[in-house]
Amino acid sequence: MSEADNAWRIEVDGADHEVDVDVSAMTGKIVVRLDGEVLEEDRIWFSDKQIRFTLGSCEVQVDVDLANAGFSTRSSLRLDGRHVEPLRR
Repeated sequence: MSEADNAWRIEVDGADHEVDVDVSAMTGKIVVRLDGEVLEEDRIWFSDKQIRFTLGSCEVQVDVDLANAGFSTRSSLRLDGRHVEPLRR
């Protein structure tokens, strides 16, 4: 598991949701899931990646950043601009 592999449980409009981010260190493949369903698949190569989507009345932003001179990645989630702590670290 890399630093970028994270999960968040968020409440939006009275309903609980889970956002998962998995990043392959070998291929740079990013998979973002919302409630178990793949929302987006992409790759991170030479720059940071930002994935935005609307969930109910809220804006969700997932950032996957290159770290340690590009040798590792990390991820974060913002809900309506506010940082949300991940479930696993």
